[in-house]
Amino acid sequence: MKKLILVMMVILLGCGMAQATDVSIGTDVASAYVFRGSTVNDGLVIQPYAIATGFPIPEKYGTVTIGSWANYDIGDYGDTLDNNKFSEVDLFVYYALPVSLLDVIVGYTECIYPDSEVTNDRELNLSLSKGIGETGITPYFKAYYGIYGGLDGISYLQGGIGYKIPVTKILSLAADAGVGYTAGSVERGFNDVTGSLTAIYALTANLNLKASITYLAELDALDADTRCYGNIGISYNFSRKPLKYGRYLSDSLRRLR
Repeated sequence: MKKLILVMMVILLGCGMAQATDVSIGTDVASAYVFRGSTVNDGLVIQPYAIATGFPIPEKYGTVTIGSWANYDIGDYGDTLDNNKFSEVDLFVYYALPVSLLDVIVGYTECIYPDSEVTNDRELNLSLSKGIGETGITPYFKAYYGIYGGLDGISYLQGGIGYKIPVTKILSLAADAGVGYTAGSVERGFNDVTGSLTAIYALTANLNLKASITYLAELDALDADTRCYGNIGISYNFSRKPLKYGRYLSDSLRRLR
């Protein structure tokens, strides 16, 4: 039944993407899968995704984005996981509100675990951010609240700051630092501090490469197995409008988690 629901939702997602003017697909290869500071897999994983926006909605009403993300385990986390399988598929929808004071995005995510008896997770999320002029600096705040499954009743809050600078026409660098706080039906307290460095290289206006490294410091509410992990990725954008070199969908839009 779980796989049937997944297939039906993916078909609906595909139909929705056919109506979009801007669709990106890509995949990341990471040395570990870390979710809000907690290690899901400390071995090699492949994480493909697809995201679509630019639906026929007047701009004054905001912007809708839909997408999917998945995790495929290569490593088995000390024989605790089945390797060479998709362990998670996420389907999400975001709505960017038509306001000018802040960039405000609200969303919903459905997390499906195809080969597990674990119940699906469902979560609402909110993202607030605002770039500071032309400095490349963007403070942000993100809030997540679980409404079903293992995340039910759990809140995760994260505040941080991002910085992005174009080095050349085809190369840009980005840095990000954030601190997370967990509350709800788990231990309450500050969870983790993360810092990351990312390089994005545009092969063409549509095809981009990305490489990043992330360092994690655990706080009161976390016992982390993975402190540092790397990621390399490639993405391609199918767009019906001109693109700028170096365009790469941010993590906050690709997967607001």
